[in-house]
Amino acid sequence: MSFARDIMSYYAVSETTGNKLDQWDLIQFEEIYRRWSTLLQRYANYYIKDEEASQSLVNDLFVKLWFSKMQPDNLKGYLFRAVKNSALNFISSKKRNPIAYLEEPELTLVSDLSPVSLEDVDDSEKLQFLQKVIGMLPERRQLVFKLYRIEGFSYAEIAELMQISVRTVEDHLAKSMQFIHAQAKHLVNENLTEA
Repeated sequence: MSFARDIMSYYAVSETTGNKLDQWDLIQFEEIYRRWSTLLQRYANYYIKDEEASQSLVNDLFVKLWFSKMQPDNLKGYLFRAVKNSALNFISSKKRNPIAYLEEPELTLVSDLSPVSLEDVDDSEKLQFLQKVIGMLPERRQLVFKLYRIEGFSYAEIAELMQISVRTVEDHLAKSMQFIHAQAKHLVNENLTEA
């Protein structure tokens, strides 16, 4: 049973008692959850860099949406804006409590002394370099780049979500690619000489 169905069955009251099922159809709500939850979790994780917290933020959003008396006109925009606001609130609360603990997988990674192949190190270094270069982009340009290249949003969807023009999205992407290509030129040349 999915999270959405668990929430609805736990909190839903029968239609005869005058309640929530009139606002959201259970099947409709579960379909919305199934369609958007994974993408929203990745979007939240972009901001807070914590998968478990991202999942929790998104689940909390759907619980609030189930109990709200409104059905937003632009559901997609509403969901993304709500996740962004929740993520920023989460970051703000983390700044007030800056203590961070390593999770078990991170501890394993830190303490793992097993040998690593040279090929894995090479690919890993390239990926880390690329992530570092993308991280050097201005924040909005970085977000546009990730939404388009990683998340698969269209120019129009990004423009609507970020409240900018499609032309500005195109400009951000073009400048991002120019910057990344300029910074990663040595990786391209290295690959050409290996062939």
